[in-house]
Amino acid sequence: MSKKSTHTSNQANINKQPIATSTHVESNWIGSFLQGWWPYLVFIVVGLGLYSNTFHHEFAFDDEPLICRNEYVLKGVSGIGDIMTKDAYESYYKSSNRTSNLAGGRFRPLSLVTFAIEQEFIGTLPDGLKENSWDLNQNGMKDAAEDMNHNGVVDQKDVMIRGMAMRHVVSVLLYILSACMIFLFLRRFIFKEYALLAFITTLLFLVHPLHTEVVANVKSRDEILSLLFMVMTCYWSFLYAETKQLKFILLASVFYFVALLSKEYGVTLLIIIPLCFHLYYHELTLKQVLTFMAGLVVTFGIYYSLRSGVVEGTGSHTNEVSELLDNPYLLASDMQMLASKLFLNVKYLLLLMYPLKMSSDYSYNSIPYQSFTDIGPWFGLFILVGSALALMYLIKQKNKVAFPLAFAFLHLILINNIFFNIGATMGERLVYHTSLGTSMLAVYGCYWLFNNKRKINYNWMMVLFIPVLIMYSLRTLARNPAWKNNYTLSLSDVQTNPNSVMLNGNAFSLLAEMSEWPCNKKVAVQYLDSAIRYGRKALQIHPRYDLGYKNMGIIMYNKYGADSAEVYWSHMPELAAGDPDLPEISRILGTAFHKRGIKCIEQKDFKQAVYWMGKAFPYMKQNVALYYDLGTAYASLREFSKAREYWMKGLQLAPTDGMLNEALRSLPSE
Repeated sequence: MSKKSTHTSNQANINKQPIATSTHVESNWIGSFLQGWWPYLVFIVVGLGLYSNTFHHEFAFDDEPLICRNEYVLKGVSGIGDIMTKDAYESYYKSSNRTSNLAGGRFRPLSLVTFAIEQEFIGTLPDGLKENSWDLNQNGMKDAAEDMNHNGVVDQKDVMIRGMAMRHVVSVLLYILSACMIFLFLRRFIFKEYALLAFITTLLFLVHPLHTEVVANVKSRDEILSLLFMVMTCYWSFLYAETKQLKFILLASVFYFVALLSKEYGVTLLIIIPLCFHLYYHELTLKQVLTFMAGLVVTFGIYYSLRSGVVEGTGSHTNEVSELLDNPYLLASDMQMLASKLFLNVKYLLLLMYPLKMSSDYSYNSIPYQSFTDIGPWFGLFILVGSALALMYLIKQKNKVAFPLAFAFLHLILINNIFFNIGATMGERLVYHTSLGTSMLAVYGCYWLFNNKRKINYNWMMVLFIPVLIMYSLRTLARNPAWKNNYTLSLSDVQTNPNSVMLNGNAFSLLAEMSEWPCNKKVAVQYLDSAIRYGRKALQIHPRYDLGYKNMGIIMYNKYGADSAEVYWSHMPELAAGDPDLPEISRILGTAFHKRGIKCIEQKDFKQAVYWMGKAFPYMKQNVALYYDLGTAYASLREFSKAREYWMKGLQLAPTDGMLNEALRSLPSE
């Protein structure tokens, strides 16, 4: 299609799209600025300016299981074969003796492949993380230089931090590349003769604070790669529509396959690209459209076959999970569940407009259960139904605003849990793709609002967006430091999201850990007290939080003793009967109570000895010494029948035990 025919088509549909003429842009300095490489330089400078404060970040959130402890990533390029043939979390589940609880599994190998390539430069660990992995110079000593996070402790965390700077730099560069590709696509096809709209849209997308999780959290590189290659797929698709050259089908199919390997979101292009052909290229014949789409459908079929072979059956029991942290709607009725999921659309919309408060976690009980007596779910329903009806109307009218609306709407319904169970309540990274559609809609809307009424020109439209861009940029800069590591992230987010069980539990365990660092020796008590407060808050919100009871027991044991720990550990057999640490917990409690009983015997306080040894008994039923000491305490109280009872039980375990036999002979005859 020639430029002339495209322009004619645009003019013929002037009433169907909010675009006027292009001469205004081309006649001023903005038009000249947007024709060269200056826009890309702006994106590079802005992107680096916003995210260079992440270059020295460590690992956070899912970086640890997917990157730092992933045995296939740690192998470097030699692990790529395993990465391409296994679920993304397979290594994590295997190392922690767990099974997948994520619906549908996770087959997103491309980002893991990039991590494996980076590992070659960082230094591979073919045998995985070992006790001496931190020993960089292999001298068998924990040198100060090996303390990568400067906490006074040299351990596996230090080796996991190695190379993270490179990973953060690569993620930022890929993000900037994505912005450049978005601008190229928008300027070349969507806003073909109105480059300023493409420029503003790209800037709005680039500085959006909601993207901090995607960029600052290395694990979320799959989001960046997915959108990057989806836009590249659209680019070659539009080139095919203009030139009808078959080579562009091949190029589009290749990039589409790579997009799918990044993340499943690429499935939406099977709807979006035919829609774009309908909106932008009316002269395409049905045969030409079907020929092109055949390439994408075959590509998707190859991907789906590969994916099915890797994740078949993975996460199939998600709906049966009985733990609130894995199934946040476990305690909700069916109507509460539906209302709560509808309300998520309102939460997402508010975040997309301006994320005043951001969080890395939205699990139970971050968002209280909703009901249809609340207004929120009805607004959520209005967003969904209104968007669907508007989209159908715009498609019927062949209005090009249908493209950004479809891009936003289709990616939203993929992650709002109403139509597909994604294994999470919500997440800021999940609307990364949606934000591109909403950025385009915002620019379209402002242009229509002001330009059609002839109140402002292009220059004033740019001025209108400057305050928004500044506010977004400042919010991004302020949010990035929270993603430095798990400590900064949890302790920051628990302040803005205080009802999250996960964040309270994380803050509790991390503060407890920080209290043991040598660098925090002077403030260890304060850290420990804060940890206990967060632990109690987590258990208050979620009374069946087994990990909370386990960790609280550890802290209370170290600070107050076994009797305080027992208050929490006593819940473990019911809530986590299969926990591998239960035998050790029983041994710790039994031993502590037994020792206190022995001390009481030495102090001639036999009643207290009976009390403490009685507490030890449920945890040490196979301990012969406990039977002997408990019998001794009863004998000292002249309760000879009780003494005989326990000594006899001890002999059932050790019939030849000399002390037990001697003790029985010393008892007065009945």
